[in-house]
Amino acid sequence: MKFTTKKIVLAGVMAAMVTIGTMLIHVPTPTKGYIHIGDSLVYLAGILLGPVLGSLAAGLGSMISDLLLGYAVYAVPTFIIKALDAFVVGYLYLKLSKNKTSVTEKSFSYIISFVAGGAVMVLGYLAFETFLYGFIPATAGVVSNTIQAIGGGILGYPLLIALEKTDLRKYIE
Repeated sequence: MKFTTKKIVLAGVMAAMVTIGTMLIHVPTPTKGYIHIGDSLVYLAGILLGPVLGSLAAGLGSMISDLLLGYAVYAVPTFIIKALDAFVVGYLYLKLSKNKTSVTEKSFSYIISFVAGGAVMVLGYLAFETFLYGFIPATAGVVSNTIQAIGGGILGYPLLIALEKTDLRKYIE
């Protein structure tokens, strides 16, 4: 993959959008995390910028959010988890939607992609929180992380459909 100046700048803009989307509306949870709308942008980063650059933008933007919101202990794991999340979504969507033209076919590709990426996120935080708090307390975060993943998928869907209609990816290439 060739990283052009334009792609690097777009990755920086996407990282900023992920940061803002995560910080704009965030609801603290009893498990020392927070639910936010930034996951919709994490998914879009992987899809629009591709799995590699999109994962870096998503991970960086999410990590910055944790640092700015006072969740520093989560910052590095968040970078890794959100980068993997965006990578999985971007990779699967590009593979599954290739040669698909209808909204229905692309929608199916998106659903599979965000469910897989969301599972990576939920399991990633479960693993990290098991390390921090032990397995039983860490399982409490599974519900809020699952809600966040589903919410991100639902919010990201209309954005993706709108962006697909504009052929934005051709501009990014």
